[in-house]
Amino acid sequence: MHRTAWSKAAGSVPSDRLRPTQRPQQAPPKQSKGKGKTQEPSKSKAIRKLESFAEGVRKSSGREKDPKGGCFCQAREHDLSPYTAICRGCGLILCTINLPYYACPHCSAVLLSDIARSSLSARFEEEISKQVAKEEEERSRAVQQARDAEGAFPVLPGSATPSVLSGTPSRPAAQTHKVLSVNSKTKKYTVSSYTNTPVSSRPASRAESEVEEVHRVAAPPPEVDFVKRTPDRNHPWNNMRMELLYVPVK
Repeated sequence: MHRTAWSKAAGSVPSDRLRPTQRPQQAPPKQSKGKGKTQEPSKSKAIRKLESFAEGVRKSSGREKDPKGGCFCQAREHDLSPYTAICRGCGLILCTINLPYYACPHCSAVLLSDIARSSLSARFEEEISKQVAKEEEERSRAVQQARDAEGAFPVLPGSATPSVLSGTPSRPAAQTHKVLSVNSKTKKYTVSSYTNTPVSSRPASRAESEVEEVHRVAAPPPEVDFVKRTPDRNHPWNNMRMELLYVPVK
């Protein structure tokens, strides 16, 4: 039986009967297949939107209609489109809901010429570059502010990099606890192990990250609503849209 340096006799203390546990050696971290590859930060919503616009301008012919029907609010409920503000075929005012690489929702005319398409594609690439530089600057400013808040202490070699500076959230480690319980009647001891696994914050699901659908104004009816009956000369103020019964006063 294993004895500690301070034990006098075997079985004098219940802890003397416990076998020393060997700590499992930690396996070395697995290296990625690609050498020297670093995990790129996830793209923001603004960059994904601009990339979607640029890809739509490059791949579409301009004759496809919006499968969602577009919007006919004429910039009354939404902002004016910064790319195609008006249809040159029918004069419809276009809002931001009407994407530039689709045809006009009213007359199906192509909104972009070949020159305007190439110019708009270059404009999207420039806006993407500016947005990436802006976000990189904001990220560097946040890292610098975190270092200033921590006091700019030097990081020892081999120590873990703080999650604020590295930009990746740290995953909390699991903690294992052992509890020794002694039965007062049988004088037997029992060792139980409990592992406390903290719940890490889960990333937002696809359904949560999607933007909710905006309100679209439907197209006006093709026929103009007008009164088809001939007005009565004896009752010029008669309501021609509904049948009314005039009751004389007694």
